[in-house]
Amino acid sequence: MFTCKYCSTEFLEHKPNCPNCGAPIKVSENNPKTGEPRSIREVCTKYEGTKNLHMDETIDARRMTNMRNSFNIPTNETVIMLYDDTIFGSNKVGFAICSGGLYWKNDWSVDTKRTFLNWEAFTQREIGLDGYHIVLGRGDTIGMAGVGDEQARQQILTMLREIKAILQ
Repeated sequence: MFTCKYCSTEFLEHKPNCPNCGAPIKVSENNPKTGEPRSIREVCTKYEGTKNLHMDETIDARRMTNMRNSFNIPTNETVIMLYDDTIFGSNKVGFAICSGGLYWKNDWSVDTKRTFLNWEAFTQREIGLDGYHIVLGRGDTIGMAGVGDEQARQQILTMLREIKAILQ
């Protein structure tokens, strides 16, 4: 059984690319330790109880539509998890973890050069926390003032670092 580390699609035969998201599939020589996450979805599942994070199956249609439109997420992109940084839950500001990469939309007060990083580019970045913002380096920032909770920001930072670690 093979599992895509980007979107968690499982398939029986080895293929050079995932049949769901198109990501390259590498056969690893080392087996991960039992219980350790092997995919982005498994990492996200560990953190689904974090404030304002929603797993794919719990995202209602209105929130999904707002997110896709606001973050410019293509309709063929698989959404794994999203973070809603709005007060009233409209999900027009925040970030989304998708099979192809990380998408985000900030409010007017947070400057960023980009609003999307594919997973390959993401693995090359130093991820840090600066006050209310996740800093992805090279001028890329995700605003997180809406969480209003230092513990939740730390959990999201840890989650993003874990995703980076499994992709490297």
